[in-house]
Amino acid sequence: MLDFPGKTLDFIKKHLKKQEQELDRNLKMVEEDDPVNSPALAESSEPGTDSYIADTHSKNQVIVSQLIRMKNNIRATLAKFRLGTYGKCEGCGKQIEKDRLLALPTAQNCLVCSNKPSKKKK
Repeated sequence: MLDFPGKTLDFIKKHLKKQEQELDRNLKMVEEDDPVNSPALAESSEPGTDSYIADTHSKNQVIVSQLIRMKNNIRATLAKFRLGTYGKCEGCGKQIEKDRLLALPTAQNCLVCSNKPSKKKK
């Protein structure tokens, strides 16, 4: 684990938990705003209604997907706190720079590893 002062680690942890709660609220709000989930769907006989519903639903699904990905990153980071591995680079195993973690608490890699080209299969 990092050699941050305990207060700083507590601050980061509280900040992440607050972000997780905010993401939960946002997810609920986006899902409630999805016209597919609305009990009062507009008459489908109105011109353009079906395409509006489909377009809005598609946009909401993209937002939901992004919010879920962010929430999963926060959960994975909080799990690292519990495991005592928070701040360890997943690429090289060294400690992630403190300034980087303060700016981006969910960072998984140090600056050097994050700037390496990814080796994704095509």
